[in-house]
Amino acid sequence: MNLDLLVAALSAAKDVRAWSLGAAERRRLSLGVKDRQAGGPHAPIDLAESCAARYLLVWADGKVSKGSWERRQIEREAPAAIAAARLHAFDDPDAAQVAQPGPVPDVVLFDPRAAAVASGDTTLLAERLAQIRTRVAEAGFATWSGAFSSTLTEARVVNSAGVDVRERATAAGWHVSFEGELSDGHSGRGPEEDAAFSARLERAAALVRQLSGPAASAPAGEVPVLLHPNVVEEYVLSTLFDNLDGAAVAHGESAFRAEQFGAPSAVLREDMELAVDPLQPLRAGSYRVSGEGVAARPAAFLSRGRLVSPVLDLKYARRLKLPPSPIPYAMDTVRFGGPRAAGLPEALDGSALFVLHVLGVHTQDAVSGDFSLSAPQSLRVDAGEARGRVRATISGNLFRILRREDTLFVAFEGETTPGLLVRCHVA
Repeated sequence: MNLDLLVAALSAAKDVRAWSLGAAERRRLSLGVKDRQAGGPHAPIDLAESCAARYLLVWADGKVSKGSWERRQIEREAPAAIAAARLHAFDDPDAAQVAQPGPVPDVVLFDPRAAAVASGDTTLLAERLAQIRTRVAEAGFATWSGAFSSTLTEARVVNSAGVDVRERATAAGWHVSFEGELSDGHSGRGPEEDAAFSARLERAAALVRQLSGPAASAPAGEVPVLLHPNVVEEYVLSTLFDNLDGAAVAHGESAFRAEQFGAPSAVLREDMELAVDPLQPLRAGSYRVSGEGVAARPAAFLSRGRLVSPVLDLKYARRLKLPPSPIPYAMDTVRFGGPRAAGLPEALDGSALFVLHVLGVHTQDAVSGDFSLSAPQSLRVDAGEARGRVRATISGNLFRILRREDTLFVAFEGETTPGLLVRCHVA
């Protein structure tokens, strides 16, 4: 993609005061598996390419245009594309911001194995498929489904203030479900190492075997409930980040008020931390600059239970009069926890409901923190042993749970996010 023609056209446009572009050219290979059949008509192998650039234009009269352009508009129709963008300009002084240049960190974002797969080399996929089929045969599963994908991206972020960052990055991911049950997998900038892939596969298969066993009665009332890291990411962290979103805070649509950030009073238990570090190598959420051109850096959103910063792009950083924050693009760069995390044997030493998956996350009230979630994939655990599958509903208030002294972080092998041992109502 020749972005220089578009940059030249924008630089020469007399009625454009400032501009910012985030462009990406991608090649992606994906392979699906449906009911044991890899690459069949319902889950075909696909090699696709795409090219687009997102733009922000600030016009001489202060109005703003935002949108995206395709390759044809970028390389052959730049003046016409700029003129068309003027037709949907709007007033928004807070959005009329472009990032200022500064030091850009070095972060490892490229994995040659992922790049090879994205370019059509399916050797690694064939090896991984063979491992899964062996595991399926050993476990006696009747069916399984899943997907693999790898992406190679050539990206550039450039603006009128002098930011110009080019990047070559990869992404690789997979997921699998056995017997139509629990789905698990991994995503990052590169494929997992063989040992980590095999271990994750075995953990998923073991949980499905337990779910496929005899049913158990659900404990009733307020009881210990262990939330798997997948549930913590899907519900707990998503709820916290919904309330930390700069737009929600600015518009009064968050559980947190703007004046609480930087204040001495804790909103959660005083040993709780929530931070992001996008400088970790080869993580799915790692990056050097955001799509707006803001350099990546580690940062805290919650420290010792106190609010430090919302998640802020340039627009809402200006509106709330705070510096822009790093963006948590994926949960594997997020740190959520405290000074101590228990091991899984300790967490399951007594009796608990082990919740592996929940339904209804998007129907919950993020602002109040009240929740009632269906948990059809749960295990009853007594004295550290799984006693059978439970189909239950868990309910309570997330913010009260995160203030309780008996809420415990639990470390899980192979997971960057901890589980949570909580007390909530089970029906």
